[in-house]
Amino acid sequence: MAKNKTRRKLDAPKTGGGWKHPLAIVLLLAGIAWVVGTVFATTDNDFPGVGEIPGLFDLGKWNYAIAAVLGFLAMTVADRTRPEPPPGGPQKVGNRWAGPAMIASAVIGLVWIVVFYVINGTDTDIPVYSDLGQWNIVIGMGFIMAAFGFAMKWE
Repeated sequence: MAKNKTRRKLDAPKTGGGWKHPLAIVLLLAGIAWVVGTVFATTDNDFPGVGEIPGLFDLGKWNYAIAAVLGFLAMTVADRTRPEPPPGGPQKVGNRWAGPAMIASAVIGLVWIVVFYVINGTDTDIPVYSDLGQWNIVIGMGFIMAAFGFAMKWE
């Protein structure tokens, strides 16, 4: 009897696949870093403490395509390395936390953007928040996009 229990533990699927695969994580982070670098390279802003990055200026708008390809490769690696579910095993249904997380993330994003537009033309100064400038829109949209991600986990 104990022999069967040991055998099942050895036959368990490995957990290093999907988005836990190191190559998928590296490709995704590289894509995000490339987009951030492109935004700084194509605007009047320079990297704080670094200055201009000459290679990014030469590629122009192709930088966005490179970042998209890196993101696509990350998704492909994550999809192809996802472990197979055990046959006949219980099918995992959505997560209980996904619904409240989706609502909270969407509301935070909406409030973030509304507060930015309300205080934009006034003398009101919120520490750190006011210093971010137009990046507040990006942060608010990030929360809203995260809400869509939580929606995919919710059933």
